[in-house]
Amino acid sequence: MKAQCLFASVVILCAVTSPCVHAGSAAKGTVYIGAAFGTHYVHKVEFDYDGIGSMTASATILTTLPTAADALVVPGGDLIVAGQGPNVYKVNSATGTYATISAGNNGNAVSLDPGGASVWIGWTDTSPSQVPLNPFANGTAHSVSGDDSTVTSLAFTPGNGVYYANGGTSSGNFGTINLTTFTTARLKAATFADNVHYDRFSRSLILAGTGHAIQLDPANTATPLSTRDDTAAGENYLMLRPDGRGHLFGTRYGGGDRLVLVDYSATGLIGDASTIIVSTVIVNGAVPVNGLSGGVAVDTSILADGFEVRR
Repeated sequence: MKAQCLFASVVILCAVTSPCVHAGSAAKGTVYIGAAFGTHYVHKVEFDYDGIGSMTASATILTTLPTAADALVVPGGDLIVAGQGPNVYKVNSATGTYATISAGNNGNAVSLDPGGASVWIGWTDTSPSQVPLNPFANGTAHSVSGDDSTVTSLAFTPGNGVYYANGGTSSGNFGTINLTTFTTARLKAATFADNVHYDRFSRSLILAGTGHAIQLDPANTATPLSTRDDTAAGENYLMLRPDGRGHLFGTRYGGGDRLVLVDYSATGLIGDASTIIVSTVIVNGAVPVNGLSGGVAVDTSILADGFEVRR
């Protein structure tokens, strides 16, 4: 039996009896965060993580929206921002100009369809809505039946179907969803499932909620691959979005001013002893950014634009 350590595109095999030593994977670049509380700024955040345990984050205001919560980078580099009602915004990441459509539901979370042509908008009290991107147009809400009738976020896997989470700011349910019939089959109830994402780095599902995270094998979700509890460290993130390179990004919930990063690049396991969690105050000039609670928009492409670098 062997455990894998992944460093960028290099795979190193280590015996279980001789665990991998954490070398970290440095990351430097830009993420975007929409403020859910107070003035709904969309912050452009330049961060620098050294791969060892230190990170800085400085912000400028890209734009101001009528509402905001979760944000997502979509193909082409634009941002999709949703939150606190039916409005969904497509924001130009260079200029801050934006267009507005209605999702037809109450959306606070955004998931990218694997084809890249649409996003799914959801929350704890509503049916999921599919919003086309090109052209950017009003969404279509789909009534859901089965074990659960609401969907917050969707995770699309390469070979094991589509998974959903329906939590929001506490616990939620997790399961599979058929997007032809919109029927849900619950796999876990009342767990840390505010959001779910597929991580191509570890080929696993990442669930998060209130400072906890669960990692699951899409082919066998019964037993977690790994878990973590960061509440003792003061973290209460609702979402952790993977960058595909061994890092998860979130923010502190409840008006917090911190960018949270989990570096599990040494082993691909989020709860491994070598995994590092780092959080840092995001500042605009010398003023801490506040009003955060939603997801961090991370460029999950191959990052050919220099978003992330190895040192």
